[in-house]
Amino acid sequence: MENTRLVTGDSELRRPEARTAHEGGFSRGRYGAFGVAWDVQADDASIYRMLLERLPPGAAPCAGKAPERAYALRTMPATFAESGASYLLLADGRPLVRSSEADDVADAFEDNLKWLVAERSPRKVFLRAGVVGWRDRAIVIPGGPGTGKRTLVRALVACGASYYSDDYAVLEGNTVIPYPSRRHNWPESGNVLSHWLDELAPKRALKPVPVGVVLFAPYRAGADFKPKLIPRGKALLEMFKHAVAAQRNPAQVLRALETVSRRCNALEGVRGDARAVASYLLDRLV
Repeated sequence: MENTRLVTGDSELRRPEARTAHEGGFSRGRYGAFGVAWDVQADDASIYRMLLERLPPGAAPCAGKAPERAYALRTMPATFAESGASYLLLADGRPLVRSSEADDVADAFEDNLKWLVAERSPRKVFLRAGVVGWRDRAIVIPGGPGTGKRTLVRALVACGASYYSDDYAVLEGNTVIPYPSRRHNWPESGNVLSHWLDELAPKRALKPVPVGVVLFAPYRAGADFKPKLIPRGKALLEMFKHAVAAQRNPAQVLRALETVSRRCNALEGVRGDARAVASYLLDRLV
């Protein structure tokens, strides 16, 4: 990421119809998803369109709801340390990231906005997790960065499961809502994710499904996968660790996770090769 400086720090996927105002050289609009609204403004129409392509799944124009956050992108003149102009992204007037690369700014916008929606959704609970569907049930794989959940999701889909998400599990009662990623690359392989998902389009999930299995399976090279059932209380606490709104709204999160934990099986086990684990799981889940 060349010349990048950090300054401070319910529906299927669709591209929102643009309802953009152009005033004083700025493009601006208000959008919402999962009960959360935000404003977007940019002084460059092409970058504004790029930001709209990074909105969360289910985002749509939203005129009547007060925004939770206002994003503004500014084109900055070159400085002595820079060979050309750069872009500055602000969130509620505070600098978030500055970069000479528009993609870097768009990535920062996407990450910040996804977290905002996940944290402040009034009706849904978001877990950091990968999700696939299998035989009308969801397999939810909680995990933070570096746990290998995206690799395992990819392996499960390659074995025939339906792709739901490799970012978040979006819970509504005991069901999981599809939340497909817009990420361009799988970090482990460098393959183009969007092309890979297009190839798997017939396997994409189209509707919410109940949670059947919650799997805690962090990656460790060479590990022999021997999963075991864990008690409901432990499963609830482990899921709580990965709930985005755990600190902001713990009561809502606990109610949702109690519903899930009562109706699913929870498995735990360190895993090695993702393909072997995927085959093992799908062969044994009915």
